[in-house]
Amino acid sequence: MGNWVEIVWIGMCAVSLALGAIHLFVWFKQRTGYFHLLFFALAVSATAFGAFELALMHEWAPERYADILRWAHVPLALWVLSMIGFVHFYFGAGRSWLAWAASGFRLAGLALNFLTGVNVNFLAVSSLEPVAFWGGAVVAGPVGDVNPWAIVPQIGNLILLVFVIDAAITLWRRGGSDARRRAVVVGGSLVACVAAVAGFAALITIGLVHAPTIVMPGVFVIVLAMGYELGWDMIAAAQLATQLRASEQRFRAVVEAVPSAILVIDDRGLISLANQQAETVFGYPRAELIRQPVELLIPERFHGRLSAWRTEWATGPHAQSIAPGRDRVGRRKNGVEFPAEVMLSPLQTEKGPFILASVVDVTERRRLEQATARQRDELAHLSRVALLGELSGSLAHELNQPLTAILSNAQAAQRFLAQSPPRTDKLAEILTDIVKANHRAGSVIVRLRSMLRKEESKRLVLNLNHVVEESLRLLRSDLLARHVTVQSDLAERLPSIEGDRNQLQQVLLNLLMNGCDAMEGQAADRCLTVRTQQTGQATVEVTVSDRGLGIPVADLDRVFDPFVTTKAQGLGLGLTICRSIVEAHGGRLWATNPAQGGATLHCELPATPG
Repeated sequence: MGNWVEIVWIGMCAVSLALGAIHLFVWFKQRTGYFHLLFFALAVSATAFGAFELALMHEWAPERYADILRWAHVPLALWVLSMIGFVHFYFGAGRSWLAWAASGFRLAGLALNFLTGVNVNFLAVSSLEPVAFWGGAVVAGPVGDVNPWAIVPQIGNLILLVFVIDAAITLWRRGGSDARRRAVVVGGSLVACVAAVAGFAALITIGLVHAPTIVMPGVFVIVLAMGYELGWDMIAAAQLATQLRASEQRFRAVVEAVPSAILVIDDRGLISLANQQAETVFGYPRAELIRQPVELLIPERFHGRLSAWRTEWATGPHAQSIAPGRDRVGRRKNGVEFPAEVMLSPLQTEKGPFILASVVDVTERRRLEQATARQRDELAHLSRVALLGELSGSLAHELNQPLTAILSNAQAAQRFLAQSPPRTDKLAEILTDIVKANHRAGSVIVRLRSMLRKEESKRLVLNLNHVVEESLRLLRSDLLARHVTVQSDLAERLPSIEGDRNQLQQVLLNLLMNGCDAMEGQAADRCLTVRTQQTGQATVEVTVSDRGLGIPVADLDRVFDPFVTTKAQGLGLGLTICRSIVEAHGGRLWATNPAQGGATLHCELPATPG
C-alpha cells in the first residue's frame, strides 16, 4: 500500500535514525557529553515507535492491532526515559524528584500494559474503522473498551510536562543567549508536542475522537528540535576546535620565538612540548625529550627535592620562580651541569593541568658577574690603598706614639739597671707599659694589613656599630689633626648585617673623610655626627652628617658618578666605589641636605634574618 502516509512515516523514521547514528558516532569519538548517547537512544526509540505506528495504521485485524499497540508502548517508554535523561544532562536543570516520578509512572504504565487488558489503552479492541487522511489515504482507527489503568501513563505525561517546564524556566533564568535558545527551542517544542500528543492519545482512547494513533509527528518534531540544538553545539564545537588549533599554532610560534628554553610538563612529570632553544640548552633532539620525565634534565642529587616540590605544587599551582635568588642546576645530554634560572607557570587545558617551565642558561651571565665582582674588588682595593695614602700622616702618627713610648720606657729601664745597686722595683711597671704600647702598635698594623690585603670579598655576620667604631679609631689621629670632633649616636640592639668588613670600613672611611673635607675651610664648628638606626623590619642605616656648606641640589646624585668631584685634588671615584660596594651588599647610598645645614650621606643595608 503505497501512499503519502507511508512515505512520510518512513521519511520520519529514516531521518530520526540518521540523526541518532550521527550522535552515536560523536559520542564514540568524544566519550563525553552523555546527552549525545541519550539522543541516540531517543532517536532509535522514536524510529521504532514510528514503525509500530505505521503498522497500526495498516492493520485491519482487531486482535493483531491490539497486540501491535501493546508492543508499541516499549519504544515509547524508552523514548520518554531517554528524553528525561537528555533534558537533565543537556539543560543541567530540572528537579530530580520530578524526573524520578515521571519515569516511575511511565514504567508502571509499561508494566500495566502487559498485565491488564490487551494493552494499557484498551481492555479489548472490538473493531477497526477506516479513517480518511488528506490526500485520499485511508488508515485504521480503533474502537474498543477503555482500560481504566490508562490513567497511570497519563499522570506520568503530566509530571513529564511539569519537569520539562521547570527545567526550561531554570535554564532561561541562568541567562545567556545559548541557554535561552535551548530553553525556547528544546523546552518549548517538548512542552507543545508532549501536551498535544498526550492529549490526542487520551481523546482517542476514551473515544471522544475517532482517529488513528498518530503520535509520531509530535515525537519527530521533538527529535528535530533536539537534533537542531545539538547541531548548533557541534558547529560551535567545530569552530572552537578551529580556534583552538589556531591558538595552539600561535602558542607554538610564540614558544619557538622565546629566547629561553621552554618545556611543557604534564601532571605526571612528562615533557609534552619543547622548543628549539630547549634542544640548544640541553643538547637533546626534541624527539628524545617528548614523553620523557623531566628528571632527565636535572642532576640525580636533586630528584628528591623535585618530587617534594611537585607535591607542594599540586596543592596550589601558581606562577613562581624556583628558589629566587639562587641558581638551579640543569644537566645537558653529555652530563655537563650548568647554572640555570627556572620560572614556572600553570597551564589549564582541556587535556588537564600542565606546567610551563622557562629555563635560562646563566653560565655566561654568572661568568660576567664574577668578572665584574673581581673588577669591583680590584678597584675597591686600589681605592683603599689610595685612601690609606691620604691617611699616611695620621697613620704614621698612630704608630709613632706607641713606638716612642716603647723607646722611652726601654731607655728608662736601661738607666735603672745602670744604677748601683740596680733599681729593679721600677722594671715591672716599665715592662707593663712597653707591652701596652706594643699591643697598641700591633693593633694599628693589623688594621692596616687588613685594609691593604688583596683578596676576594668575604661575607660575614657583622655588627654595624663595631664597624663604625673601628673606622673611627683608624681615623682618630687625622680627625685630631684637622680639629674635627665626632658625635656618635649608635643605636642599641641593632640587627646584624652580612657583609665584607674591609669594604664596609672603606665606605665609612670615605664618608667620614668627605665630611671632613666639606668643613676644611671653616674656622670653627667642625663636627661630624655618625648615627646608626633600624629603618625597617629588614634594613639598618648609618648616616654621616657634616656642618659644611652642603651639596648643590643639582649635584645630590651626580656626586656618585665617576670622575665627578668638588675637591681640587680628587679623582671623583671615592663615592662611586662606595655606592658600588653598598649596592653589591644589597643596599643603597644617597645624599641629602638637612634643613639645619650641611650634608648627610645615608648608607642603608639589609639586616640578617632573625
